[in-house]
Amino acid sequence: MERVESVFSSISDKYPTYRDTLLKVPFRWLDGKRIDDNAEGLWRVHDKLYDLTDFIERHPGGKDWLEITKGTDITEAFETHHINGKAEGILKKFYIRDASEKRNYKFTYKDDAFFRTLKRRVADLLPELDNKPKKISEIISDLNLSLVFITSILACKDNNIYLALLAGFFLNAQLVIAHNFFHRKDNWRMFCFNLSLFTAREWRISHVMSHHLYTNTYYDLEITLFEPYLQWIPRPKTLTQKIISCLLSPVVWICIPLFTFGYRTIGYFVKAVEFKLEDLIPYILPIAMYYFGQNDFFIVIKLWSISIASCGFFLGLIGLNAGHHHPNIAHEGDELPNGMDFGVFQMNAIIDRKDVKSSHIVALTTFGHHTLHHLFPTLDHGLLPKLHDTLLETCKEFELELREYPWWPLITGQFAQLIRDKPKSLKEMQLNHTL
Repeated sequence: MERVESVFSSISDKYPTYRDTLLKVPFRWLDGKRIDDNAEGLWRVHDKLYDLTDFIERHPGGKDWLEITKGTDITEAFETHHINGKAEGILKKFYIRDASEKRNYKFTYKDDAFFRTLKRRVADLLPELDNKPKKISEIISDLNLSLVFITSILACKDNNIYLALLAGFFLNAQLVIAHNFFHRKDNWRMFCFNLSLFTAREWRISHVMSHHLYTNTYYDLEITLFEPYLQWIPRPKTLTQKIISCLLSPVVWICIPLFTFGYRTIGYFVKAVEFKLEDLIPYILPIAMYYFGQNDFFIVIKLWSISIASCGFFLGLIGLNAGHHHPNIAHEGDELPNGMDFGVFQMNAIIDRKDVKSSHIVALTTFGHHTLHHLFPTLDHGLLPKLHDTLLETCKEFELELREYPWWPLITGQFAQLIRDKPKSLKEMQLNHTL
């Protein structure tokens, strides 16, 4: 049963359609976005409509991106995913007409404002960068994938719960590493993500198209999917709700993969989710455990379930404390500075963890360099440290601050955000005020 609610959104003119429906699958979110986005069945970029149908098969990033976004406003995705300006020239060839209604979203992209200034500087810098970090990311991914299978099989051979927990740790690391790859054009490493019971295709919607672009707002599925159990958006809460949400958090973390698998399975039957062959990838791991570990179905299922639960716990510990939930981070309802430059909005929705930038592998497995990653998600995590000075220089020019906290205050701050029940004013928030 859908709950009808009239709520003001800080970044859009509409409250998201289907946000309060019971089955909150990513493709349902896209259906609602098609209703809200005034794209008239085409692809909308700013105030113009394009028909990219004939370009789908030729899209350098893979056809999936265009297939899933038809009928939506892709302005934010287009701006963040295309850095060097070449895509703008290609896009003009597919122009149909100007949109008949104004954009739903309030973000701005002025050439002399923060985001596009930084984007031009990054575009100028990229050709000079060595691609060696990208190769290192691939090596780390492949080595960790080996560890996932080795520890899972050994856990099965010895019926060892501790090795199964360790396998879950490596499985989560593989999930985070694969996340580095599914932001880009189609590639085989992104499908390693599916070993965790999640799917790269769904996360390209819930994470890339939703969370990355509409961070900490009503349009952020990575907030919506956890409600009503975990509520990071400040709203009235009873003392009981606050206590339960904090105590329940680790349990929710553990259940994330199984919950996702469950609603996806239901989605197959109610035809809310389309079945793809890649959805069978998660079963590769238990099959390997069965044939190379020991031929006992119940032991395999037990240890595989333990590793999946362990993966969920580490994903919650790392991912939900990656720099988005703290009382000093802007959430829906908090007062924002006048103007809505996309880059400034992102900097207000993120606090970087300064103690996970020490090495390539640590950053790659913990969503490191988070601010730069949100601004330029298609870039390999190994390249982001090379853009750090450029970000700081541009921040200084626009009188902005790259906020960095140690990880522990962000973990404790995430629980403080769960119990925060009132939006904050500009004076109360430690935000970037300059646009």
